[in-house]
Amino acid sequence: MDWHVFAAAGPESSRCRLLELPPELRDTVFEFALVLEKTVVTFRLDSYQRDSYAQATQPALTRVSRQVRHESIPIFYASNDFIIHTEGIKADDARRWLECNDQYLPKMRRVSLWVRYATPTNNNSVSQGALSITMQRDVTTGCWKVDDAWKWITVVRKPAALESDAKFLIRQFRSLLMNEPTSHLSAEGFIGLMSNLRVQYIEQKMG
Repeated sequence: MDWHVFAAAGPESSRCRLLELPPELRDTVFEFALVLEKTVVTFRLDSYQRDSYAQATQPALTRVSRQVRHESIPIFYASNDFIIHTEGIKADDARRWLECNDQYLPKMRRVSLWVRYATPTNNNSVSQGALSITMQRDVTTGCWKVDDAWKWITVVRKPAALESDAKFLIRQFRSLLMNEPTSHLSAEGFIGLMSNLRVQYIEQKMG
């Protein structure tokens, strides 16, 4: 899947009422327009997922003009929840998205990694669910922190050992973040996290 980072339109050729509003009111308008009702994913959606999720493409409002883009694009990335898949084609999509959006990643405040549940033999034909592990950026320090809570992303019944798997992933995720400049995670940093977390999980399940 190809991701595009759009440029803003050229200089305004006509009067823009929006830009005549005070900055704090413009921010309110941007938040209303850019905070999506659905969680945002960085990969191609399957048809059955479209009712619950939205793809992480920059809204048209962010391309109206240079000034509107400058003011609105940080709000889009800071105010929405982004999902990154860690395996397969969806992970490839996520890597491309991260690389295309590298300059905006410091604006994000909430990101969830989806890790496919693995059986002891890592049999893909048996596994049909994923665990969602979330990290949030501390607005004071700018550092990422991993939530204690996790989610099971599927309608399939939870496997018996799922709780211990989730605790392992949270623990390893925190350990990996300790080795990163967590206030300025780049695309390369995010890609390393998603890859290393997946590898460590598989090794733990098969060990």
